[in-house]
Amino acid sequence: MKSNSFNKKSLENFFNQGDPFLLARTLEGKLYRDYANRKTKKFEYEGASYFLKYHGPVGWKEIFKNIVQLKIPVIGAKREWDALQKLKILGLGCPEPLFFMKRGLNPARQESFLITKDLGETVSLEDFFDKNLFQKLTVLEKRKLVTLVAKICRKIHQNGLNHRDLYLCHFHVNQDNPLDNEIYLIDLHRGQIRKKVPFRWAVKDIGGLLHSILPFGISERECYRFLMLYFNCSLKEVMEKRKNFIDSARSRAYAMHMKPILSEISINSRKDLKNDSRYVKEEGKDYKWIGLKNSLNSSIQNALKDLDGTMKSGKVIKKEKGHFIVSLNLGGKEIFIKKYQIKNKWHFVRKIFRKSRASTSWIAIHWLRAIGISTVQPVVIYENFNCLFKLDSYLITERIDGVILSESIKDKEKDLLIASKIDSFFKKLRWINFNHGDSKTSNFFLHQDKLITFDLDTSKKYVPSWVAKKKLDKDINRILRSVGMNNRLHILLRRRIER
Repeated sequence: MKSNSFNKKSLENFFNQGDPFLLARTLEGKLYRDYANRKTKKFEYEGASYFLKYHGPVGWKEIFKNIVQLKIPVIGAKREWDALQKLKILGLGCPEPLFFMKRGLNPARQESFLITKDLGETVSLEDFFDKNLFQKLTVLEKRKLVTLVAKICRKIHQNGLNHRDLYLCHFHVNQDNPLDNEIYLIDLHRGQIRKKVPFRWAVKDIGGLLHSILPFGISERECYRFLMLYFNCSLKEVMEKRKNFIDSARSRAYAMHMKPILSEISINSRKDLKNDSRYVKEEGKDYKWIGLKNSLNSSIQNALKDLDGTMKSGKVIKKEKGHFIVSLNLGGKEIFIKKYQIKNKWHFVRKIFRKSRASTSWIAIHWLRAIGISTVQPVVIYENFNCLFKLDSYLITERIDGVILSESIKDKEKDLLIASKIDSFFKKLRWINFNHGDSKTSNFFLHQDKLITFDLDTSKKYVPSWVAKKKLDKDINRILRSVGMNNRLHILLRRRIER
């Protein structure tokens, strides 16, 4: 069975010459995507430029795999054709849909393709941000761009359309005049149309958009401006009535952002690192380590051959049963080496099936830095093990500049600053359901009005959120007790946190 729709007669005539699907598969043009059963090509016809998206048979194996994974199989170009028609009705910018054809009733064997008009000289917002063009805009220009994107998201969701791939790369703007009031939404082959977009799918769209923005350092103020426009309400209403939506979207965004990072920094991963990875790793008979390329020098790499011997030449910062910390200069870089030691047999038994404390701290550092919390700069994580168990582990970080917070709180002039920074610290931890685990003033530094946290070997991300809240409340109570000697700071901090 064959069906088609067309908005351009000449294209219909062109594709009705012989087998249109054979022509779609073999049509000469610039190949933009060749993925599994899908191909995207740009071609010229009668002096005009077009895009062709061909969807071949997916097979029952792929359909059943998606069903088992609770995913909706993407079968054919009809979804995108319908979504583009919907966008045109809503008056939103998109590639103009010109021609669609489908054949086959069997979903596993179905073929289809659609043709759209080329948008011309446009650039994706991802490229726009990647070239740092957003940061060069004036405040009013930034506000206008955020407004345009927010209104598109609001309008499609209000009218029952969710994108399912709503990332910056799928918003296109005019290359010469990116703020000309027209933003084009593309790549809707996974789009869904209903009477109303369910909460879950709206969260996925906005969470995906936030995820794609994270690498570019968009400000928190700009994010809240987007949400006010998206929900068409005041900031107070956003914070009070849309909290669940915001928490869910933000959690999804950071989970998506951290997934490839956590895979890359895992000391237990057997996968080889990519050539362009920021990290380097090595594994021997009874050791393994992974470190940041840019932070490693030859002296540090040589030290990894005998860390215990290297630590003997360092200045002792702390030496307890479970921790041994030294500072030293290796190859012109000031570093701390922290050794996490097994305290006793019971401690050994408890740690058998857990990550090492160095690994816990290494992972926490990357999570916290992702949400804008200042921490120590990580250099290397190193673990010793025997045939069965992990033994000692080490974390190497760069030296921290600044004054330890337990000393800083003695300066009454900094009470407002410190209260604001600590409040912001806990607010950001709530974003990702994380806790510090030992939040006392001796585990923070203040440097150039920046709060820096360290000693993260008991930090953890919790699911569900009510568990995270309980753990975070303990952290808050601990820091409140820790600043108790400064009564004014204690009052200021409590007021901010309880708002």
